[in-house]
Amino acid sequence: MSTVTDPIQAALHQHNADLFASDVVGHPPQTLVEFLARHADAALAVSGADQTAWNGQIVEAGEGILGLAHWDGTLHLDRECILEPLRELYLRAGDPQSDAALIRYREALVTILHEQSHFLGPAGATQEASRVAFKQPGSRALEEGVAEAWSHANLDDYLLDLGIDDLAPGITEVTADPSYQAFVPAVLILTADLDHRAGLPPGTALHLLNRQTAEGQWPLVVDLAYTSSPLPSVVPPDLEPAIRLSLESTLREYFADLDTLEPHPRDYAAARSRTTAHQALAHLTTEIQSIHDVFAPDPTIPDRLRPTPASRHQPSTDPFHHAFAGLAPPGRPVPSSTTPSKPTRPSANAAALPTERGA
Repeated sequence: MSTVTDPIQAALHQHNADLFASDVVGHPPQTLVEFLARHADAALAVSGADQTAWNGQIVEAGEGILGLAHWDGTLHLDRECILEPLRELYLRAGDPQSDAALIRYREALVTILHEQSHFLGPAGATQEASRVAFKQPGSRALEEGVAEAWSHANLDDYLLDLGIDDLAPGITEVTADPSYQAFVPAVLILTADLDHRAGLPPGTALHLLNRQTAEGQWPLVVDLAYTSSPLPSVVPPDLEPAIRLSLESTLREYFADLDTLEPHPRDYAAARSRTTAHQALAHLTTEIQSIHDVFAPDPTIPDRLRPTPASRHQPSTDPFHHAFAGLAPPGRPVPSSTTPSKPTRPSANAAALPTERGA
């Protein structure tokens, strides 16, 4: 009879075989096995989400993958960068640690929180619906950017919930740089703008988006922008769905372009990400004003002086825009949707298929 002697494999075997002792649930995890059993509940608690799609299983990630939230609910984690640092953290619990060691632990933990964020969702959300939505233009950029930005913003609360600040003194005093620089800067600008438009406390939109799956994220973005604008008071109810879809398509188009930035150096990708976000929001503001002018034009402004947003591409074949095209002022260019290039992963992260969620 063979025995698992590799400590990482032994911990995964004990976890996946449900051999975790339930009588230690009342205190913070003291071993890697206890952490594996408790880490998802902590993510759920910190996020405030209704549910997690994690199936409870954890496996070692394949070559070139740092972390992966698989659509079947399984969590894939890299041995060298994730599992081994966590094993070391618990073996050296309470010992003084170098900043380099603390940063290594912190990077492992933020990756786990990022992957668990992908599993979060509202009550009734399904992985199948999320998977379909994830393939739509702009969805991957938004979901990965939200997961990364939110995980870094809330990591200290996650560590406190798990008692890791006591096991690795000083871990909340060091920092780790976010990955996904093609996505994170744009997401931070977008969510800060939504908070401002809706009069919400800073960080609220990011927190709300992290509780959604890909199915609900873009509709939530549009809802925050639409309901905080003058449009609800002037747009007929039967036209509201088409207008919401038009606004969503406009934003998706810009965020789909972010995929092409992933192969570039971090600083360049971050700068272009910020520029793209500002362009998207300027276009959104102008489009909202143009729609408002259709239904409630200012009689003091001649038609020729009213703003008409410039198209970034040629006239669109996007059905979202055609559904609303008849409401636009005559001659107004209509933004088009583009088919996103097949993205590659950031060099700071390991490779994964564009249709998968991972770091």
